[in-house]
Amino acid sequence: METATNPDARQVSLLQIIALFARVGLTSFGGGLSAWIYREVVTQRGWLKDEEFLGALTLGQILPGSNVVNLSIYVGHRLRGPLGSVVAVSALLVPPMVVVVLFASVFHAFTQLAAVHRFLEGVAAAAIGMTASVGLRTARAAIAVQRWPVLLIVAVFVAVGVLRWPLVPVAIVAGATGLLISARIRARA
Repeated sequence: METATNPDARQVSLLQIIALFARVGLTSFGGGLSAWIYREVVTQRGWLKDEEFLGALTLGQILPGSNVVNLSIYVGHRLRGPLGSVVAVSALLVPPMVVVVLFASVFHAFTQLAAVHRFLEGVAAAAIGMTASVGLRTARAAIAVQRWPVLLIVAVFVAVGVLRWPLVPVAIVAGATGLLISARIRARA
């Protein structure tokens, strides 16, 4: 796998990768990390192209493990190879882990306060909004190319979110359906 996607990405230092992923890891919790990484890596810094990031996000969701960890490994590798992967994932995980251990000891004393619960509910709502933002960008990118992926996205949403069908079988069927449709379209072209 090549390591740089554009001339600017080749000049990304390990220190820049550490600073970005440590800041993301320290200032975020819950969902929404992939949206934040998208904004930093694609929109603000231009280290990756939009299509490449969305492909990496999809790959991160398919592979076992945390999506954002898989994504940080991918981004680090694209920017600086295997060492970049190790640096990115370490910077994402180690600083927040230290903070969580420190906060856990303090938080235990304040678990009964209603204000703490309201604060955490607000943070959860913000994370849901950021995750929805990435979903909308993915849908827009899919619509720009072809319309059938949007139908598949809606079908998965209805099956899992509304009908409460189990995620794994729905994902397997949706993935197989997407592969079949894509193969037929390519065969016609």
